[in-house]
Amino acid sequence: MKKVLYNHADYYCTITSKFDFTGKKTSQGFEITHLKNDQVNILKIELKSENWKILWPNREGEIFSSSQVIKAINKHHASDGLSISYPATASCRTLIFMEENGRGFAFLAPPDNEGRVTEFCISAEDYKNVSLNIKGKNTTWYTLPFETFKELEDKVKDLQDSVHWTGLDIVETNSGWQIQVGLIGPDGKTEVPENKGFNVLVEISELMLKKLGEDNILHIFGYSLGHDMDYPDYTPSTYLGGGSRLEKAIELIHLNRQKAVFYMNGRIAQKENVETAGLYDSVLKDNKNLPFTEIYHNRKFYVMNPSSDKWQERLFLEAMKLKALGADGIQLDQLGGRAAPVPAGEIWGEGYIRLINSLHQEGLSVWIQGLSDIYPADWFELTYRDINILEDGIIRGGTPLGKPDKRVFQISVPNQVLLVPLSKLKTIMGNEKAYNDKSNNSKIIIDLDLGGEELFLYGPSYMTQLEKLMHKAVLN
Repeated sequence: MKKVLYNHADYYCTITSKFDFTGKKTSQGFEITHLKNDQVNILKIELKSENWKILWPNREGEIFSSSQVIKAINKHHASDGLSISYPATASCRTLIFMEENGRGFAFLAPPDNEGRVTEFCISAEDYKNVSLNIKGKNTTWYTLPFETFKELEDKVKDLQDSVHWTGLDIVETNSGWQIQVGLIGPDGKTEVPENKGFNVLVEISELMLKKLGEDNILHIFGYSLGHDMDYPDYTPSTYLGGGSRLEKAIELIHLNRQKAVFYMNGRIAQKENVETAGLYDSVLKDNKNLPFTEIYHNRKFYVMNPSSDKWQERLFLEAMKLKALGADGIQLDQLGGRAAPVPAGEIWGEGYIRLINSLHQEGLSVWIQGLSDIYPADWFELTYRDINILEDGIIRGGTPLGKPDKRVFQISVPNQVLLVPLSKLKTIMGNEKAYNDKSNNSKIIIDLDLGGEELFLYGPSYMTQLEKLMHKAVLN
């Protein structure tokens, strides 16, 4: 079946599917539903005109012109197109297409609370002919025409209020700043003095209170054997003083009116640990029953099946050990910033939803790197990483087609708290003065990062670097 979605002046767009679908007008625009709801469907959106502005949900959102697509495909040798997958590297299922004057339409679907994978793959014949394939289990899609972006915002809100749209709850925060500290690096080495160990965290919290005030977040990683080492074992390092010294340090962090949040990886586990801990049944495997693996710092990790009860229980147990020491929250890494290595239509995110809800029931905050319309995190980190594209065209990082544009997430998943790196603050926020006035905005936490991909590891110059960053942040 084929339907014209947009036809105005030099801008033309159609949608095609090999499966039958029905369409009906709504008060906001148009609704498309496939007749069979148990199959994997492919919708093909075809755009004509080199001047289309396209906003798609690559992490926070990426905006680019239709003429840039063929350039990016050629540059990155992605002959089959460039792709993102929901609910992993795509934060939501909202696509926005605009003329140069800002008029256009959105094509969007509600959150899939079972976490089923939807793939988005964009390709081009030339500068003027672009196609975008959407592959996933049947769902209802909505087309919303608009004259201005404000009108689109209003239509999306009306749509969310009028159809079955299970969004995330509104989240608030009293925290304004986040400080990172890595205690042991990915090489297993540390520059933390042995006589201080976990007590360096107390010194950091004292500086945080002095320079930034109360209720800020101290994000701690590399506190076990080392960063990206020995997952999913997060037992506090004996060299740094073990659990007893960490527990005492957290008590003093709380006396300094700061919060202690700890890193955990929710997606991968080191090969040797999986095999010795009896977790191999929880490893994600392909259709030949071979495990999915990834390499970090020359170490092999298994990609774990988020639907595995045993894997969820292990992560929950590790988090409870940290809670017993006084932890306020957990970062679950790689939930929203890495591709889901399962076919379109398969469940990927439901287990993560259950895990986050379980941690919330225990009073722990949870934040994730990347963004999502289904993971009920307390805050989401805007990633803005360097461009990284796999051989099959999967976008693993960065914005290879254009530049970041967070509006696609904010319009689809309103009222969420965003963690913004200080090094990217002006690039991300532009001239939005409200975001620079933290007293008037409770939806932004600024992460005092070093910039780029550099880990902020503790060393002799750490406190000096941190104080400079604090000074820069307060003056920003």
